[in-house]
Amino acid sequence: MPVLLYVYRLRYRGERQDRAAMGREGIPGDLRLEAFEAGWRGRRQSMAYLFKPGTRDELLPRLEGARIVRVREALLIAGTEQIPRGRKSVERYRQAWVCAVQEIALHRWPELRMRESPQPATGFDPADDDCAL
Repeated sequence: MPVLLYVYRLRYRGERQDRAAMGREGIPGDLRLEAFEAGWRGRRQSMAYLFKPGTRDELLPRLEGARIVRVREALLIAGTEQIPRGRKSVERYRQAWVCAVQEIALHRWPELRMRESPQPATGFDPADDDCAL
């Protein structure tokens, strides 16, 4: 028996969405994780789908290599989003889904903190220089 879950995508084209965008994202649907054999070696992988309830109509692009990362108040699933482009082309992006039984209020989403860009590593630290100028 399928369970209706609200799915929130944390990324758009591989870039992390802000809190307001994630709060508007909740899409109710039937979440399914299905195993399949990938490649010529037949390695087992999981694919995550979000279907319109009672159908096989996909509501979101599927996640290849899907894995359950965390189970707390909601389920966190990470993988690679596949977006078809034309007949033979597919774009792939990192993606994570937050799946909850109830909608998640906007104020419960964490603020997006921008990471400081690290200084390029040169292998030289001026503090280690033994020559005084």
